[in-house]
Amino acid sequence: MPWVLLLVGALIFHVSLYSLSTASPFPLGVLTAGIFLLATSVTLFMVQLFRAGPELPRTQRNLHTFYLLGLSLTLSFTRLSRYAGFNGFDLIAEGSVLQHTLSAGFWDPRLGDVSNYQSSLAITILPTLTAGTIGVPGLTVFLFQTFFLTALLPMAVHPIINRLTGNFKLATFSSLLFVQNWFFYGQHLIGKTAPALFLGVLAFYCLTQYRRSFQSLGVLLSLGVVMSHYTIALFELFLLFSYLAISGIIVPVFNRLSPLRITPSRTRLAPIAASVTLIIAWLAFAAPLILPSAVSSVEQSLSSISQLASGQGRPGLSLATSSPAGPIVTGWFDLQNLLVGLGGLYMLYQYRRGLIRENLATWTLAGLALIILLVAWTVLPVLSVSVEPTRILQMALPFTIIFLGVLLLRIARPSSKLALAAVITLLLLMLPMNLMIANQERNPLYHTADSLPLDKRVDDDSSLIPSYSNYAVIIWANNYLPSDKPVGVDSLGRYAFITSLPFPPRLNFSQEILPPYCFNRYSILSSYFVDDHIWTATILGSSVQVPGQLPSPFFSPTHNVLYSSTKFWVMSPARCP
Repeated sequence: MPWVLLLVGALIFHVSLYSLSTASPFPLGVLTAGIFLLATSVTLFMVQLFRAGPELPRTQRNLHTFYLLGLSLTLSFTRLSRYAGFNGFDLIAEGSVLQHTLSAGFWDPRLGDVSNYQSSLAITILPTLTAGTIGVPGLTVFLFQTFFLTALLPMAVHPIINRLTGNFKLATFSSLLFVQNWFFYGQHLIGKTAPALFLGVLAFYCLTQYRRSFQSLGVLLSLGVVMSHYTIALFELFLLFSYLAISGIIVPVFNRLSPLRITPSRTRLAPIAASVTLIIAWLAFAAPLILPSAVSSVEQSLSSISQLASGQGRPGLSLATSSPAGPIVTGWFDLQNLLVGLGGLYMLYQYRRGLIRENLATWTLAGLALIILLVAWTVLPVLSVSVEPTRILQMALPFTIIFLGVLLLRIARPSSKLALAAVITLLLLMLPMNLMIANQERNPLYHTADSLPLDKRVDDDSSLIPSYSNYAVIIWANNYLPSDKPVGVDSLGRYAFITSLPFPPRLNFSQEILPPYCFNRYSILSSYFVDDHIWTATILGSSVQVPGQLPSPFFSPTHNVLYSSTKFWVMSPARCP
């Protein structure tokens, strides 16, 4: 029964999403029905899993694994059905780098001085070689590569938890929780992150094993991580250093100070040192702008910590926290994060009692280190300005989801019908809440842009510009705009034009908060907001509305509109009177 509901629900869900891009979109009720069929399917599957014995037949294990893959693919390809890609500026920038590699026929590592995106072989070499082999456009390969690897990440987490715990039921349960949560956190996923996070999880697991073959594979996978995405590589460095600090310093010190002894994990120094060396070497070679930025962030973080310790005042959280998903969905994720934290504390308690050992202990301590990292990221806004806390949650989820699985399985004992009913209700609500059904009336995922309120359209377009409009500006600018002239842009045009980097060569940008009516330079302006008499200033992803003016001043005899579309105008320089 769960497999049938999954198939029918997935079909209704994706066809409904696709219809939103057509002239005749399906009613919202059809899409909602598909979502609740999926949620019911997952809940029934979980109930069957709860009722199963400790030892499942091989055939049933395979069926459970295929169900997990089917659900993961269904949720992973959501944005492909809705947007024909993943929306946002990163797709445009990554697509621009990819197209240049395709047209040039080679990868130029020197361009790392111009754009960090050039260091990612996941958006340069990998889709280029695949496209040339199978004869499919590079951008199409890139999109399917991203969503497929996104769907495969839970399939990597499942065997890891199974090997760590020897409990197939816990591995399946935790992986299904991961799939359901992964939809929300995957909304922030960009092309180069998908392969990097997939490789990073496998790399850490291999590096913490005892067999040399696993350790050697972990070193190679670590190189693949940094060749895919520099941010995930820095994340892996944190994990490796945390592992060394916990196993080599914290646990031995605790054993000396406490009568309750903990068995320390054996440290595998050589493969970790090799991985760290390769990561730093690649960053220095292909992304030389990253390491100075990382060092600067660490220095600012230490400065913030010292200020907190010296009593100079706690920094505000306005830059680090926000609730764009609405109060109900935000409260839901706060509840889930609380349960993850409680599960982590429970496993730490089990570790102190000596009930968790070796590799599972390593995985547990790594997950707790990531929770500490998330807290630091929230408390120190200097960090969240560079990488928002949601992305830290996204990267930590493969390591911390086992905490939620252990806690819920502990609660849902067959002897307590009330506790079992509470867990089943939680599972039934989990998928719709992660899909943000609670705030669907203002969610662009479930509505056409024209049907959204104006303030929501303004907010959505300030951070998620449709790709066709961006590409049109990029193509025009590459072909016609002199690369040696300064360009003035408004808050939206700045993002549109900057995605064309590093081609043409770097330009001098001058941001305009309000549209200037007398241009001394080429200017890119957003006509969308002028048409609605609204301009916006975008700061750290938050849009501030500014009263606009009629568009007629743009068409005065002293101004020349070189390019226009539904989103942007490009104006030529004109002398001020």
